[in-house]
Amino acid sequence: MDTYPIQFREEVLKKFFNHIKSGESSYVVGAPSVGKTRLMDFLMGDDPDALRQGFKPDRDRVKKHYLGDDLYAKTWLARVDMNRLRLENDWGFRFFELMLNSVLFACNRNEPADEKEKTRNEEIRVQLATLDAKVIESKDALMAHRLFEMAVTMLCHSYDVRICFLFDEFDMTYKTMPRELFSHMRAVRDANKYMVSYALFLRNLPNKLRDPLDNEDFYELISRNMIGVGPYTLQDTFHIIGQQEKRKEFELPQKPREWVCLNSGGHPGLIQALFTIFKDNAKASAQMGDINWFAGQETVREEFRKLWAGLLEDEKSGLLEFARGNINAMSPDTGKLLTAKGLLKSTATGVDFFTPLFRIWVLQQ
Repeated sequence: MDTYPIQFREEVLKKFFNHIKSGESSYVVGAPSVGKTRLMDFLMGDDPDALRQGFKPDRDRVKKHYLGDDLYAKTWLARVDMNRLRLENDWGFRFFELMLNSVLFACNRNEPADEKEKTRNEEIRVQLATLDAKVIESKDALMAHRLFEMAVTMLCHSYDVRICFLFDEFDMTYKTMPRELFSHMRAVRDANKYMVSYALFLRNLPNKLRDPLDNEDFYELISRNMIGVGPYTLQDTFHIIGQQEKRKEFELPQKPREWVCLNSGGHPGLIQALFTIFKDNAKASAQMGDINWFAGQETVREEFRKLWAGLLEDEKSGLLEFARGNINAMSPDTGKLLTAKGLLKSTATGVDFFTPLFRIWVLQQ
């Protein structure tokens, strides 16, 4: 089976699981198309390549590696998919029903090690399903909130379960969700301190999305624990290229493979675009000394268009000034965000673009 090595995204996941170990909340920030959803799938144990090949993924593999034998089994990762949130009316009812249902999903994903654990898990599942059914039947915001609190407290204090809620693509919700719901989330965490935590997957800094004073108590939970998701490391880039070779049934020669690793900067979409150019264009190998030729290819330009469209205006202007040599024109917050996203990287001589291809594209804007 072709699966991700356990060291995949290690530079991100070490920090992520260290926060879970200590019961702290955090936020994960990365640029568009940088692989946040793939990261989420991996850490949840939902290996897309294993699923594609018809294998049952090992959902405890990553948790066990980072949390150890004593902690992984009692730690639940509850993925909250905001695309499942319907907001025809009451925010409070819809949100907390989704949270409760996500806990139920996390329970259903468990793979008990023995009959005792299986019996315990089934007992929990029945209780959670009963509470969720009551919430849905009531369609009442207060009941949804109270029964969600009850479910979490039951898990933490009666069953010694630790829960981390993972919010994927949370930017719009973070901007628009009523402030009182953030207060409720903080209260649930405070009632179950070090047993409940939140991890927000975002494209932008939370203080850029919403005034921190508007949800101050919740912002305080996450503000000190930023995890940046940038392009892949060299090791992960080689792995991704290997996956492309198997899927496309085309093996890159050594020099083009090394060229793609270096000039993609590890960006997932750019890796695929450059791989496709070498596969489909017989002239590509002869052009490796001309970076401008690759920068002009439509597949490369399309990746940068998607990346550019997902950036804030001050990020765009900051990158443009940086490309022109006006380093001091960028605000510290913008520099922090661009570095966290890996669009700018530290080098032996200072700071540079993650790939020279992107510098060429930025200068054309």
